[in-house]
Amino acid sequence: MKPGPRTYQPTGKIDHEQLRKSNPEATRRAVLEYLKTSNHNISEAASIFGINRPVVHDIIKKEKEGDLRDRAAVPRQQSRRTPMAIEDRAIEVKNRTRLGPERL
Repeated sequence: MKPGPRTYQPTGKIDHEQLRKSNPEATRRAVLEYLKTSNHNISEAASIFGINRPVVHDIIKKEKEGDLRDRAAVPRQQSRRTPMAIEDRAIEVKNRTRLGPERL
């Protein structure tokens, strides 16, 4: 069997998780800088930073939106949430009677 063409294999790895702990915005900027300098492709950037390609696409999407900060993990709307009036009343009764959630 004849071997195929040789491709460039990036040798250095950058620990994305360690960078992210210090500053998530700076980490995203580093990925974007890597993509812009010397026209690296998304697969190479993902390999160098040890992340998946969809994560790189998310970073590019965040750049287009103009905000590289983290977003809240909770949904904006909670359709099944108990209304505040009922929640306040339940907390009031709980504090007054000292009953637990099952007996309440």
